[in-house]
Amino acid sequence: MGLFSGKSGKMVGVDISSTGIKLVELARRRTGFELTAMAMMPLPRDAIVENTIVDSAAVIQTLIETVAQAGISNKNVVLSMSGNVVIIKVITLPLSTEFELEPLIELEADQHVPFEVDDVFLDFSIQGMNADDPEMMDVVLVACKREAVEDYQMVLNEAGLQAKCMDCTVFAIENAAEISSQHDVPIVGDALPPDGDAEVHALVNIGANMMNINVLINGRMAFVRDQFFGGQNLTEEIQREHELSHQEAETMKIERFSEVNPDALERFYGGITSELIRSLDFYSASKAEFPVRKILLSGGSSLIPGIATEIEQRLGIESVVVNPMENIMIDANKFDVAHLQRIGPMLMVPVGLALRNFDT
Repeated sequence: MGLFSGKSGKMVGVDISSTGIKLVELARRRTGFELTAMAMMPLPRDAIVENTIVDSAAVIQTLIETVAQAGISNKNVVLSMSGNVVIIKVITLPLSTEFELEPLIELEADQHVPFEVDDVFLDFSIQGMNADDPEMMDVVLVACKREAVEDYQMVLNEAGLQAKCMDCTVFAIENAAEISSQHDVPIVGDALPPDGDAEVHALVNIGANMMNINVLINGRMAFVRDQFFGGQNLTEEIQREHELSHQEAETMKIERFSEVNPDALERFYGGITSELIRSLDFYSASKAEFPVRKILLSGGSSLIPGIATEIEQRLGIESVVVNPMENIMIDANKFDVAHLQRIGPMLMVPVGLALRNFDT
């Protein structure tokens, strides 16, 4: 099963995270995309830990309930993987076609992937000509642990669903950003522009336990990284500061944010800033001439009040919250439009997955 390929008929985007399941189905209309189905259900705490399914029965039952809530009949889904089960590398190879490259990719993976080749699913995508050498090309190499993929396939199958395509979360975020007005980049050819003319955006999706980072230079992926840091860290700071249970702290974060002690917020923002600086330093080590000019925040934790302002002030980089629902048609007779627009940033991944239907 390909990570970039494998599209077969209409698919539903399903995002399975450590805290819940989100499902999105889209249709293409003459004027753009329309939401045709959407549902989200929470998972029991610790049902999934660091991408490992711990309580498969709970995940299966929640999947069944999510599909029922969405009211869909389509059982073909596209799912994404992230974190320590996925390796993504941009490698440079001599110019060739996909057909010519395919038999060589396993040899390349043996050099770049820190897993046994037999233990992973491999895929690749040709980005285009290398910026420094016109006789070379940049290729995105992806390896995903076979055991992790098979575990997710199993729970999908038990819930009556079938994975027709497996994606990477950072690529789903990129897909969703492309329909957002916040990620407006010029259309360029294979060669990268001079550094002063480049639009360099860092897509930062902050979930409960995971932060996905995808740096794009004029829309072309230049760096990706997944970090185990997210809104759960703020919940834990609130727990400690206010001496609350996990559920009480989560409720305060969501419903009584103004009551959160500033010291807890400071520790959280200090942590997230450190993680972002570390990732951007890794990026700059190879692309110093293309500094990040804009950070596009998404994910459930991007709904924390004032988070974009805090990150912008601490990093000195323009930061905004991106909402993939802003340019998607929503039927007010079927959905609560105001609610979906409000939570839109947390739907970045399932929207990006649902958009895989329309890849050319």
